[in-house]
Amino acid sequence: MTEINTADSARGRLLHAALGLFAHQGFAKTSTREIAESAGTNLAAIKYYFGDKAGLYRAVFTEPLGSPEQDIPRYNQPDMPLRASLEGFFASFLEPMKQSDLVQHCMRLHFREMLDPTGLWQQELDSEIKPLHSTLIRLLCQAVGAPAPDDDIRRLALAISALPLQYYAHRDLIQQMAPQLLNDPECLQATTRRLIDFAHHLIAGETRRRQAPAGDAP
Repeated sequence: MTEINTADSARGRLLHAALGLFAHQGFAKTSTREIAESAGTNLAAIKYYFGDKAGLYRAVFTEPLGSPEQDIPRYNQPDMPLRASLEGFFASFLEPMKQSDLVQHCMRLHFREMLDPTGLWQQELDSEIKPLHSTLIRLLCQAVGAPAPDDDIRRLALAISALPLQYYAHRDLIQQMAPQLLNDPECLQATTRRLIDFAHHLIAGETRRRQAPAGDAP
């Protein structure tokens, strides 16, 4: 995952300033002048680095946390054991949580985009989220011995994906109820290990269900 460089370049400062403003105000209500002033640059810098406001918004939406598709090799390697695949999968989700403020702004921006779409969320779904999900489904088919994806494999993939996503979607609740789960690096590592355990048990349970004699499977 990629962290915005806020100190070494005008481009980085523009990304950082625009992320905060777009996340809190939305695309329409945020002006390029406001972004430039917050970043300590001039309007010409936005045109130079991003072309226009829409180009800056696109960069802010796609760059800070990196591309999910880039993480696929972390858990999809030939002959990789299941545990190692799960470790790569969950690490790719949870490592950005160490960048607390960045993640908070990015999630707020994504929620805004879902409610008031500009088309970028659909692009991300098509080009990044769907390939990631398809890769997970292939891994689960292999793990449980399914010859092809079926609805239970799809349910399993959604259940496993939901485990780390809860830490993004319910971030505000976690900060109120158990902030150490996000703010303590060691606790975050422990959370990652436990989520891997939970996923492993889900997969093992589905494998046993499929291997049970006809009439005995729940």
